[in-house]
Amino acid sequence: METDRLSRALTSRVAPRLVALALGAACILMGLNAALLRLNLPAPVNGAELAALHGPLMLVGFLGTVIALERAVAARTPWAFLAPLGSAAGCLALLAGAPDVVGRGLMTGAAGVLCAIYLRVHRRAPSAAVDVEAMGGAALLLGDVLWLGGRGMEMEDVVPLWLLFPTLTIIGERLELARIAFLDEMVETVVEALSGAAVLGACLLLIAPGSHLMVGPALLGLAVVMAYYDVARRTVRLRGGVRFMAASMLAGYVWLALAGAVWSLWGLQGLNGAAYEIVIHCITVGFAFSMILAHAPVIIPAIVHRALPYHRLMWLPYVLLHAGLVVRVVGLLAEASAVWKVGGAVGVAAILVFMVLTLGRVLTSGSIRKPVRVGPPAAAAASGSTTSQATGGRA
Repeated sequence: METDRLSRALTSRVAPRLVALALGAACILMGLNAALLRLNLPAPVNGAELAALHGPLMLVGFLGTVIALERAVAARTPWAFLAPLGSAAGCLALLAGAPDVVGRGLMTGAAGVLCAIYLRVHRRAPSAAVDVEAMGGAALLLGDVLWLGGRGMEMEDVVPLWLLFPTLTIIGERLELARIAFLDEMVETVVEALSGAAVLGACLLLIAPGSHLMVGPALLGLAVVMAYYDVARRTVRLRGGVRFMAASMLAGYVWLALAGAVWSLWGLQGLNGAAYEIVIHCITVGFAFSMILAHAPVIIPAIVHRALPYHRLMWLPYVLLHAGLVVRVVGLLAEASAVWKVGGAVGVAAILVFMVLTLGRVLTSGSIRKPVRVGPPAAAAASGSTTSQATGGRA
């Protein structure tokens, strides 16, 4: 009887998480389809409307859903799940042809719920890490509000704000762990200041294009400071899953630094400019998705209560992801369309391979009876104190 009750309790908790994950998966699959269309490559589904929604599907529909889902699980309150569900539903509504006010309204409401979650966390346990994450949530909310109600506001106008959402969320979560390596609180103050400068600069871009000189250097500074103090610099020398996670994190910081440098020098010059695309994909693919590779063995078990054991094959999407992005950037700089397309296609393949590997490992692993407590996504992983399933196990 006790086992049955525990099973039912776990099922009731996991069900809304699986729904949110399914909606997020739909967003990323359609977003990858849109990526192929934007690369002028064959895709399962065609349509100019789909191609135009590539950015919202990936930034808000997928990353927004995944990040909000993690926060909702940690918040342990039912209303928090409105954030991931609304984020994905809003993007899919736009994709289905719903009025803009409906889809964008759902996205805006979801971002508002996410900010409410951060406010709740801040009241319970204020910290610099939570402040930085909250700045990311506020950037997402502001971008959504402007896209919803701003007259004459185009998508490219809000993309800088959207980009800061996954960036500052990840920085904040890594900051919480990195506190064990800090010599004093000054580093946290520096990270908070740089994060605030990035958000302020992104807001000022709407009225002062030269504000990219605030955003770019701030991102570059964040990448350098966090890479230096992140425990991944030490754990990359270990073996198995811990090394994989650390390598993914450090590679992500390299791409964030490149994005900051490019943004500093050239800004975002139009939807089709090389600098624009380099910055966008260095942050979303190079930084955010690399961090997803690193955090997945900890986050996914916490959400679905099933283990995600490390396997050597996890290096395959890692190599494809970063090699594809290198090729893509080279193609853009050399104005070589064929090279650019190859790099983009390899990046799409990397994400699909990662999804298939993750799904296969989760389905063939055992369930976790005791709920996994969610803190910073890689808090245990990068410190080397994870379970053997998440870190060092080999198949």
